[in-house]
Amino acid sequence: MVAPPLDRHHRNAILNSQKAALRQQHQRNPRMQYKDLAKWFEEKFDQKINMSTISRTLSSRYKFLDEMQGQAVSGKRIRAENWPELESALSEWIRRAKNQDLALSQEILRQKARQYWPTIYPGKEIPSFSNGWLERFQSRQEIKIKKQHGDSGDSAEDAGVQLIRIRQILRTFASQDIFSCDETGLFWKMMPERNLATSVIPGRRSEQARISALFCCNSDGSERLPPLFIGTSERPGAFAKANVNIENLGCLWRSNKQAWMTSEIFKEWLLWFDNRMEGRKVVLLIDKLSAHQIAFQKVSMRLKNTLVMLLPSCAETPCEPLEGIVNVWKIYWKREWLRYMNLEFGHGADPSVTMTILMAVRWAITAWNVDLDNETIMQYFSKALDVEAVLKVNHAHLIKDITAGLRHLKQTNRINDIMDINQYLNCPNEKVNDGVIDIDSIVLSQFLSSGDVDEEDDKSNEAIPLISPSEALQSLYTLRLYEEQQNVGDRELIMLLMRYERTVQGRLEQQYQSNGHNFF
Repeated sequence: MVAPPLDRHHRNAILNSQKAALRQQHQRNPRMQYKDLAKWFEEKFDQKINMSTISRTLSSRYKFLDEMQGQAVSGKRIRAENWPELESALSEWIRRAKNQDLALSQEILRQKARQYWPTIYPGKEIPSFSNGWLERFQSRQEIKIKKQHGDSGDSAEDAGVQLIRIRQILRTFASQDIFSCDETGLFWKMMPERNLATSVIPGRRSEQARISALFCCNSDGSERLPPLFIGTSERPGAFAKANVNIENLGCLWRSNKQAWMTSEIFKEWLLWFDNRMEGRKVVLLIDKLSAHQIAFQKVSMRLKNTLVMLLPSCAETPCEPLEGIVNVWKIYWKREWLRYMNLEFGHGADPSVTMTILMAVRWAITAWNVDLDNETIMQYFSKALDVEAVLKVNHAHLIKDITAGLRHLKQTNRINDIMDINQYLNCPNEKVNDGVIDIDSIVLSQFLSSGDVDEEDDKSNEAIPLISPSEALQSLYTLRLYEEQQNVGDRELIMLLMRYERTVQGRLEQQYQSNGHNFF
């Protein structure tokens, strides 16, 4: 009788949870060699793993496991997705649809996959999207299809309970380690004309020019992060014509065709924020915007320095600190826009033509870093997170300036039907939320190229030549002389200008030497 052959090639199946753990170990220790990873895996799971399996597990084929780390990764062996971009888009659509209490079914998912396919994979034949694929997709993404009820918000009672828990946790953090962020839209060319606030006017497309802006700071105002702006162009024409590097302005810039916040952009920002907090333990308060929740779900296990807390969404119990702070920022920005409109009209120019995205971003950064004071930030954090706090913020001087500006536009007949101050400051279309109409546009915007879409409709603005070191030195001398001639000059500013003159002189010397000349 012949003995049965030894099963030398038998191997235990490696579970998804084990693969996810291996990927996490590699991300935490990227310099770890495969042989060391194999040893770690054997010690942890009492199971051998070969080099080819490690290589395959760490490849992009299993990237979806990283995005499931915030969930319980199934122990079942499941196939990696064939169309990861499509699955990512469908997952985001499902989350947003649930927030809007929309009906979900496998057939609706199939139709949505067919709808998205030509945008994500142009020119490729649309698959049949069989029931088997749908089931595997749901398994990979841990999606349960069921009718949602009231998922778009929290009741006042639930919000109150959540806030109590959040406040208890926040007591364990110092004020400088409590952060919050929020977005707003900004129609940066919109004139204060009533009919423009509610409709798109034919021939006035420039006044619908829009960007999104994300702001983040800590609760005592001591740390304001560079704002993130989202436009429709990778590098707007106004920046290129002025030869300006966007990052030199102290901000971040991203783009997509709709200039909207997407889960991919917020995921990138979350990782950037966490990396910036290296060596600290901080808490970040965010609202329940779908893009926020989806991004957090994807990267929650990769955040090393940040505890992310979702604020309850309840109209009866507003608790978002940055919402009030961003509203004040917008008052400063719109005051500047109003001043510019009156000045341009006074010079016989059309501000909707001469206004550029570069100017809009500069004003936005100045309003955030210079105009907005720490006391305002602390007051709004206190009001949002302390039930007994009383808001003591007075911006009467700003309201007075804006009221006077609007009145001047009306008196000079520059605007036919002028907005009142509430309409001007609170444009409903600038609010960022999960609107049902925009779900498909927002989800697909991250797959559409933005490079050929410029922020500017008007192309008449001429290119600005590069400023030479000699021209910069002359301007610095003039500015320093102006301050020195004042009765009480700003000595710190004068010293700062002197130091910068030395910097520019060094650049001028390098320019001379590169041209083969002596500086002296």
